[in-house]
Amino acid sequence: MSEEEVGRVQSFFRKPSVAAMVLTGDLSIGDNIRIRGATTDIEMTVESMQINLESVESAGAGDDVGIKVPARVRPNDRVIRVSSGGINADMIKYAAIAAIVAGAAYMLGWI
Repeated sequence: MSEEEVGRVQSFFRKPSVAAMVLTGDLSIGDNIRIRGATTDIEMTVESMQINLESVESAGAGDDVGIKVPARVRPNDRVIRVSSGGINADMIKYAAIAAIVAGAAYMLGWI
């Protein structure tokens, strides 16, 4: 699982349960994020995002966005995109090594 910080919480609005944040990276609807701070640790999927009260599908570094959150967050909490699953370069490298070793073992009659 890889993690990349994509922003920081600026403020929290209790009634609509929305976090206002400044992005330092890209964020899109459907991204899995973790919001971490001294007393905060929330993992969630971004289901809605707004810029100036307009719904958006994605936003980038420097954008001020609001997202609905399931619990209270605090100013300066880190917003981290969590990537789990999928195929990455290390997985391909280790699969190739395993295939070469298995092929060599077969050719040598070990299996």
